[in-house]
Amino acid sequence: MFFQHHNSLASKHLQEWRVHNLLCEFSVTLAEKKCFLVFRKSLLCFKMCPLPLVLLLGTSGKSLALCTFPSADGCTDWSVDYKKYQVLVGEPVRIKCALFYGYIRANYSLAQSAGLSLMWYKSSGPGDFEEPIAFDGTRMSKEEDSIWFRPTVVQDSGLYACVIRNSTYCMKVSISLTVGENDTGLCYNSKMKYFEKAELSKSKEISCPEIEDFLFPFREPEILWYKECKSKTWRSSIVFKKDTLVIREVREDDIGNYTCELKYGFFVVRRTTELTVTAPLTDKPPKLLHPLESKLTVQETQLGGSANLTCRAFFGYSGDVSPLIYWMKGEKFIEDLDDNRVWESDIRVLKEHLGEQEVSISLILDSVEEADLGNYSCYVENGNGRRHASILLHKRELMYTVELAGGLGAILLLLVCLVTIYKCYKIEIMLFYRNHFGAEELDGDNKDYDAYLSYTKVDPDQWNQETGEEERFALEILPDMLEKHYGYKLFIPDRDLIPTGTYIEDVARCVDQSKRLIIVMTPSYVVRRGWSIFELETRLRNMLVTGEIKVILIECSELRGVMNYQEVEALKHTIKLLTVIKWHGPKCNKLNSKFWKRLQYEMPFKRIEPMTNEQVLDVSEQGPFGELQTVSAISMAAATSTALATAHPDLRSTFHNTYHSQMRQKHYYRSYEYDVPPAGTLPLTSIGNQHTYCNIPMTLINGQRPQTKTNREQNPEEAHTNSAILPLLPRETSISSVIW
Repeated sequence: MFFQHHNSLASKHLQEWRVHNLLCEFSVTLAEKKCFLVFRKSLLCFKMCPLPLVLLLGTSGKSLALCTFPSADGCTDWSVDYKKYQVLVGEPVRIKCALFYGYIRANYSLAQSAGLSLMWYKSSGPGDFEEPIAFDGTRMSKEEDSIWFRPTVVQDSGLYACVIRNSTYCMKVSISLTVGENDTGLCYNSKMKYFEKAELSKSKEISCPEIEDFLFPFREPEILWYKECKSKTWRSSIVFKKDTLVIREVREDDIGNYTCELKYGFFVVRRTTELTVTAPLTDKPPKLLHPLESKLTVQETQLGGSANLTCRAFFGYSGDVSPLIYWMKGEKFIEDLDDNRVWESDIRVLKEHLGEQEVSISLILDSVEEADLGNYSCYVENGNGRRHASILLHKRELMYTVELAGGLGAILLLLVCLVTIYKCYKIEIMLFYRNHFGAEELDGDNKDYDAYLSYTKVDPDQWNQETGEEERFALEILPDMLEKHYGYKLFIPDRDLIPTGTYIEDVARCVDQSKRLIIVMTPSYVVRRGWSIFELETRLRNMLVTGEIKVILIECSELRGVMNYQEVEALKHTIKLLTVIKWHGPKCNKLNSKFWKRLQYEMPFKRIEPMTNEQVLDVSEQGPFGELQTVSAISMAAATSTALATAHPDLRSTFHNTYHSQMRQKHYYRSYEYDVPPAGTLPLTSIGNQHTYCNIPMTLINGQRPQTKTNREQNPEEAHTNSAILPLLPRETSISSVIW
């Protein structure tokens, strides 16, 4: 009986001893667990932990003491295991109880034979309420030491605690499970990636991780690989071995996300690894870029001011080691100077490529003193060596030469800018000044016209599109713009010339009464030597040579090669005050073109005043003249009427009555009417085809009413005198009327 009781007691103690062994034989890998204590704090561990649950690792040479802490229910809690499960929605996963894989030296079968039971609980997070898990046996089931999810849903995320216990002992550990969804448009979740690094030009193997639970023994896994979630035609240097992708020679374009896909029953398991390519590991020390090792750099500073010493260096790839760069003064670190005025900035990465970095660090001296002057050294280090370079901080002497040179340079630059602006916008600037501050020319107050316009008409047999544009410009656009828009008073011979003597004398008189002489130089003008009139009359030639009148020469087309062009060049050298303006065709007709600005600048200054209704021509006109007939036509008609009146006295009264009635009804001459007998013969041989003049008041030609008396107040004899027709003598018709 005694021996039976003794054997029973021994058996009970043996069972308890086996449980103690299961709970206290920890793996050396517990150094990676969260609950540990440095050896110097081991006494605290002894006080807080039960003796059977403490294992000092002094026998293995470690300086750590590992311990667990009892929970409120008396169960030893190892908190959350370091291994975390991360899966995508819809994928299967197996969560293993971590106690059997690193905490105790036993498997699930041995624990069961020792009388320990395994239970699972779930909580939302550390410290939250844990509730037992009810397994449905289909989507979520308990299989030995694990929980299987086939498949997972978002609500499965949380902490899963596995507890082994009996009536005497209890131990638990929590395992984290995160279920996430794919990023938009991608086949992976960026927070659930694995990471790998590869050196340039070397080989690299990328395995499909965490798929051991989905492989079948004695069967080759069928794994598909994708890059950036897309199928790819892999180059020959990339091969596949079982669950591994092998890159034999890594290139820079191999950087990216690699996804392996494995089928497990009706489910798909995906794992994504991000590959980072770096430069090969360097075997050289860092290289200083500024200051240089081989040269002492001198930097001047002013006492009382601030100084900034910058050091730049290049670091080759050295793994995950941060670049080491710092300043020293003599044998002292900057932190040992005990001066708050001198301090180092943070290390700044200026450039980075494949792990190679260009970095800089600055040494700042606030309010430099005499004691701060001296030699400062910049040091750079890595596992292959150390380099340094120096900067000598020197006091700057006050030199006004640099400041003076800088000021003169700024003034010179400003002058260059002003001259450039003046050259480019000289006309606009002068027009702006004249319009706001200018005064009208005093030397031209006694002259009646602002400009005399000289132009040669085009022969009908030479008419083409180009000559037509020139004709329209000279006859319509140019007078219309100068008179109606800018308010100038022009003298146009074919419109305004009233003969008082010979033609040349009349032209000289009218040019003398003008402030400017505008010559519209066309090929027809050159061929016909339109300037000859200014050479025949001595007075006109003297005006051009002495500069008594300013000449504006408008060239309408390319004149080189035209007959008589050499005489044009000679004429230009004869004229003292000459301005040549190019007219480049219809594009110059726009009001804001450079042509009109240049022409307005060369014309006399005149303040633009609004024109009254009395000064505006008849609205029925087309162009600047409309149906208004030229003076040549008026003169011809007048001469014809005079001849009629002389040959047929009975027509004289009819002519005068018709003429006066028309002139009273219209502001300018349009046509004459005659009562010619059917059998009458008119002696018109004295007229010929030469230029003939008539003395018609200019106010009537210009479409203006007389300013002194109205038609009703005017004496009939005065009207008759003003409208007298004076035929020219034969000697006065020797000059052709084609040239104005």
